[in-house]
Amino acid sequence: MTIKVFLGDLRYAHAGILANDCMPLGVAYMKAVMDRDNPEIDSRLFVYPDKLLAALKETPPDVLMLSNYVWNEALSLEFFRIARELNPNVITVMGGPNIPQESARQAAYLAARPELDIYVLGEADFLAARLVQALGDAGLSLKRFGATGFESIVYRNPEGQAIAGPVRPRHRHIEEIPSPWLTGIQDEFFDGRLAPMIETNRGCPFTCTFCVQGGSFYTKVHNFPIERMEEEIKYIARRIKEFSPKMGTLRIADSNYGMFERDIEISGYLGQTQRDYGWPTFIDATTGKNRPERIIKSVEQVSGALALYQAVQSLDEDVLRKVKRETIKLDAYKALEVHMRGRGLRSISDLILGLPGESLQTHLKALTTLLDGNIDQMHNFQAMMLKGSEMERLDSREQFGFDTRFRALPKNFGTIDNRRVFDVEEIIVATDTLPFEDYLTCRKWHLVSSVFWNDGWFLPVVQFARAHGVTNSQWWLAMLPALEAGGPAVREFLDSFVGETIGELFPTREACVDFYSKDENFEALGRGDIGDNLMYRYRAIASFHLWSEVCATAMGATRKLLEEAGVAAKIPDFDLFWRDFHTFIELSHATGRTEAEVLAPAEALLHYDFAAWIDSGDMADPAAFRLSRPHLFAFELTDEGAREMQSSLATYTTHIRGLSKLVTRIRLDSQVRRCRELGPSGEEGLLLAASAGEAGWQAGALDKGHQIANPVHIPER
Repeated sequence: MTIKVFLGDLRYAHAGILANDCMPLGVAYMKAVMDRDNPEIDSRLFVYPDKLLAALKETPPDVLMLSNYVWNEALSLEFFRIARELNPNVITVMGGPNIPQESARQAAYLAARPELDIYVLGEADFLAARLVQALGDAGLSLKRFGATGFESIVYRNPEGQAIAGPVRPRHRHIEEIPSPWLTGIQDEFFDGRLAPMIETNRGCPFTCTFCVQGGSFYTKVHNFPIERMEEEIKYIARRIKEFSPKMGTLRIADSNYGMFERDIEISGYLGQTQRDYGWPTFIDATTGKNRPERIIKSVEQVSGALALYQAVQSLDEDVLRKVKRETIKLDAYKALEVHMRGRGLRSISDLILGLPGESLQTHLKALTTLLDGNIDQMHNFQAMMLKGSEMERLDSREQFGFDTRFRALPKNFGTIDNRRVFDVEEIIVATDTLPFEDYLTCRKWHLVSSVFWNDGWFLPVVQFARAHGVTNSQWWLAMLPALEAGGPAVREFLDSFVGETIGELFPTREACVDFYSKDENFEALGRGDIGDNLMYRYRAIASFHLWSEVCATAMGATRKLLEEAGVAAKIPDFDLFWRDFHTFIELSHATGRTEAEVLAPAEALLHYDFAAWIDSGDMADPAAFRLSRPHLFAFELTDEGAREMQSSLATYTTHIRGLSKLVTRIRLDSQVRRCRELGPSGEEGLLLAASAGEAGWQAGALDKGHQIANPVHIPER
């Protein structure tokens, strides 16, 4: 008999903003195997909730199989409930890593959810097809199926008792999975909204306790054939050019991309599609932890689209031992930094706040160490209690004194068939070595990293300070006090961030859902006023809404450092130099509240050729680049930068909700205005420009009377 199966990897799309913009992969593998091996199975693949809801009402399936990740658990469970209401006989199957490790808790997970019939454990590429076949052999009777049981699942026996069975070892020969790209399964998702995601290998040799793939189940690494990867990349590039020309992103799902010899060749394929199709412009991948020479070669192949990801998580040896990360060589990170700086390539590092043994002191030491190692970006995450990881186990919680809170996952909410649905994450806010007050202090330093360091907005300023003996960490450490002592706008900026950091935390999952379910809070959530990714939201505010004030804060704090070091007295006409330098930095950044403002050029009258000075590499003394008379300079986005910015604004909109996505999806150069000399200005122009420049300098540098537009208010609860 024909069995109708709906497969789904759902994501929220409230107000048109996708919470997850990846094309489906895991469920696409499952469909590819079903299509090849089980012709009696009629399967369809879904990612958008509205389309699945319509299909459930029009032609309900026999079996509904949905993924379970931390970002779509509640969404999938809500669709199981809807499917059961529409068809009481539907069999509901869930799979994915988001379930506890302990067998007893796995059984309890199923027992507590009457809308869920079966949970698949481990990898489901082949198991899903075998499971549907077994259900068909049982006449789609759960009682008959439950009487015989099945491998790698949690199910109910005929008496209704939830049983967690043993997990089958991983399938080594993943090349036996048909390509969901080359079979055309993914074709419908080249819609301009979703970014393709590929997987070149599967598994991770490291044992980090905070990661699901740190378990022994995932230790062995299995590869997809290199020839298949070349075909898939070329296929995707052609489809992107024809059907999604504004989509520049590619995501790579590997845990350690670039660490293996074959990854260099794969990056070469991507470099070729960049030359042939102009894609990808941005590659989102977690690069490997060891083998720096291979990682560097992989990064070099793709014209700056891939940044080096040095996911250190902590630099404290005791912390690394407690999370079983000792096998990752910290010396490899140092070697990578040396090579990357020599090649002008960007580097990124991850730190996790709240790991066992971490304290305010060890965390700040890690941040300053990375800074003085010239890291380009530092991503600071809070430790999540990921179901399926060792750290989430009950014994780990007790051992390390984890104090956790719950918060809404940014953009992972919506209204489904007139019911409000929210996905919630559990994070660590205190441990036996990190009190909550220190957690808040660390979060303020994370904001400083996000705004003042990560995107290189103030890199020339840092380089000038460094040329005069101010270290990166000294410069960075001056920014938080500058915010705290700044004008009304930046003080409100900081206070709002701290207020939201506290306000987003709830003692239970239920309390979080109850709060956001209230009409006024749900509306605020929809507007992006609350519940968004705070770090990205506040970076977007700083970048597009508050740039002048943020720039003035950084320049003022830097000047104070230089004056304390006696540098200002050594630079002739320092006041004039610093005023012009401030203007140059401020106008080099494209900012504004509308597309027209962001894309617009700017002009300024300057006494120094700053672009030539920076290009010279000698940042100690600008005297050689002092002009005999002031010249007019234009500040403009490059043609390529303007195109990418315009496409990104069209995709994500100028609403702060969308801008908080855009700041993580766009190449940094695309927001940089290039400085171009127009030539000497006439006397009348000089007077007008000088007058305007002086007024702008006073308003910006003193930061008086400014307010954040649309300030954040936390609804009381």
